[in-house]
Amino acid sequence: MTSLVDRVYFMATGQLESPATEGPSAVRWGWIADLYAHPQWGLVTVPGFSQAEAQTVASLCRATPIGSVDSISARWNVFEQLAAIKLDRAPSDYAWAAVANSSIDARDYLAGGDFSGVETVTSAFWAHLTVHPTAVAENRISTAIEAWNTRFHSSTRGAAA
Repeated sequence: MTSLVDRVYFMATGQLESPATEGPSAVRWGWIADLYAHPQWGLVTVPGFSQAEAQTVASLCRATPIGSVDSISARWNVFEQLAAIKLDRAPSDYAWAAVANSSIDARDYLAGGDFSGVETVTSAFWAHLTVHPTAVAENRISTAIEAWNTRFHSSTRGAAA
């Protein structure tokens, strides 16, 4: 049996599929929003990443597929700068690395390109692994993956109907 740490590593290196790499944009961005703000498995549970920060990034994620490109781009630029400042200053650099990676994903998406979300997801998962006891981190990550699978399969059933 492969450990969760190994599975996250395999996701980061492309050897294993990461959640939220495919599917409708609104569904993907909605789940990434929850990756920040969900009260049981979001980065809001990571020390050094406040409720206000999590909710603000989550709101921006949700707005990305539906908002004005110029406005959303400007807001992501601010968060990319904030993440650069916060890196190396928070108990988990990985939480702020996730924000920086979401900013890059948003830039790609808003420019009409593809984005994988892998770096965002694996940074968020590493944040849990570095600050929580193993059992807690594994539960949060497994619950996040399960939430993605449920959301993705619900969206594809709706698209087929």
